[in-house]
Amino acid sequence: MRALGLDLGTKTMGIAITDSNKKIASGLENFSYAKNDLNACLNRIKKLMKDYNNGIDIIVLGYPLYPSGDKSPNCLLADKLKALIESNINVKVVLEDERYTTLEATGMMKELGLKASQIKKIKDKMSAVVILNAWLEHGKI
Repeated sequence: MRALGLDLGTKTMGIAITDSNKKIASGLENFSYAKNDLNACLNRIKKLMKDYNNGIDIIVLGYPLYPSGDKSPNCLLADKLKALIESNINVKVVLEDERYTTLEATGMMKELGLKASQIKKIKDKMSAVVILNAWLEHGKI
């Protein structure tokens, strides 16, 4: 079974997925949608579940806390998506602290020599990879 990682924004969602042994996370795509249209996100997730023959047994959703650990306004959006997924798809959803994931992903891409225009195109899915890797490293379920 695989894990799906999500980096949710207000207009884009970075998506990453693990291999079938849940050892390696890879960037899958940047999904764009109308502002705060969580139904579009749900439909994309449903399609991915179908594409992977229901071989995804857990979704790791980035949870954008403030550096202090307090909830940011975007945590409400993540909470809404989590509830929407759980009420429409038979899959477990876990929240993963995503503080600094975009900075980490951007830093890694800069070290690889990517230009700002290249980074902009893939930063969301790479942030999803960072989120998924953090979950894998600290003891997946």
